[in-house]
Amino acid sequence: MSKKHKIWMLFISLCMLFGVQQAMFAQGAQKQKVTGTVTDESGEPLIGVTVVENGASVGAITDLDGKFTLDAPANATLTFSYVGYFTQNVKLGGKSSLNVVLKEDNALLDEVVVVGYGIQRKSDVTGALTRVNEEQLNSRPVSNAIEALQGKAAGVDITTSERPGTMGSITIRGTRSLTATRLPLYVVDGIPVSEADGIDNLNPRDIEAIDILKDASSTAIYGSRGANGVVLITTKRGKEGKMQLTYSGSMTFEKLVDKSPAFSAKDYITWRRWAYYNSNPELYPRGDQPDQKLDQDYFSGDNDALANVNKGWANGTWNGNLVSDTDWEGFVTQTGITQEHNLRASGGTKDMQSSFSFGYLDNQGTQKGQEYKRYNVAMTTDIQATKWFKMGGSINASWSKQKYGYSRTGQVGTASGPVDIYSAAKAL
Repeated sequence: MSKKHKIWMLFISLCMLFGVQQAMFAQGAQKQKVTGTVTDESGEPLIGVTVVENGASVGAITDLDGKFTLDAPANATLTFSYVGYFTQNVKLGGKSSLNVVLKEDNALLDEVVVVGYGIQRKSDVTGALTRVNEEQLNSRPVSNAIEALQGKAAGVDITTSERPGTMGSITIRGTRSLTATRLPLYVVDGIPVSEADGIDNLNPRDIEAIDILKDASSTAIYGSRGANGVVLITTKRGKEGKMQLTYSGSMTFEKLVDKSPAFSAKDYITWRRWAYYNSNPELYPRGDQPDQKLDQDYFSGDNDALANVNKGWANGTWNGNLVSDTDWEGFVTQTGITQEHNLRASGGTKDMQSSFSFGYLDNQGTQKGQEYKRYNVAMTTDIQATKWFKMGGSINASWSKQKYGYSRTGQVGTASGPVDIYSAAKAL
């Protein structure tokens, strides 16, 4: 074969190779119809998953059945993204039908919060929303939901009462009015309740999370009722899986340590002597120079006090250690003991989940006569009747008994007239 023929053969081969490459490129660039379904790990279809071709500005969103339709090249790579799930890239490789399973991102789910009728990323509403989860609520033994929030929510002022069974109050972002109510709106599982009366008997161990909405995020859904903020309480419900039986209990002891400082009887007698001396130093001796005869004049008219003073003169010379002391605060205070017991059963199948809980609280106050007992029963059921219809219900029952202590007249007290440690302190 001559050199001229060899050159022609090489030229023809190059042309054929170029044509094959062009055909392959045209075949890859030609778009085809791609359909598929996106589900979670349990097989449930995911609604609203974003499906986008890498490098392209168009895409699709899954429907109620988790299905999507998209035009893409046969060799394209599709990206599937959804809030609370790991983003996944899938190469078509010539396929026209896909079944994609997205895995939950538990770390990301912690950053998603409920706001009104929908959800938002926590980072988008940080200035207007505070969330307290189950772990934080159960970090210490408390008797009600408001006590569980103390020290957990920034920008929220919480006051509680020392009396067992009495709810405190919540003020969000300070005082908003001089005359109108300052209390926020309480919403339990989507149902608005009357101020704090709707959550005072709620077992804090039955709470899944508490969201506090502030500013515009609260008024956007609840209108003027949310002007002072909204406290959203979500209770626990049954979950898919084997039936689980759990028990939790605690016992706490309380003792008043901020009692008002008071004179002992010995100190009071010395103070009384100084009072007379300061009133007329020329007539009365110094307070640190006791005189038995003058003590009779100092305490005349108060037979009980005078009898106690004479105990100090029993040996003929003054000995203040012989004087009797009376701990008036000790008459009305005690060591408060609180015990709490909770029993919970939860479980279910893919189509039905249920839970049952029983709680008992016995709170003995630090002031004698004050006591609070509460019994709680909660039941929930959720049924997935069809793929597009789910129904559920819950029952929360509570029975409580509260003792307010004794009134200042010695009779059984009421919510507006209990005796307290400060009344006993006046007797000192």
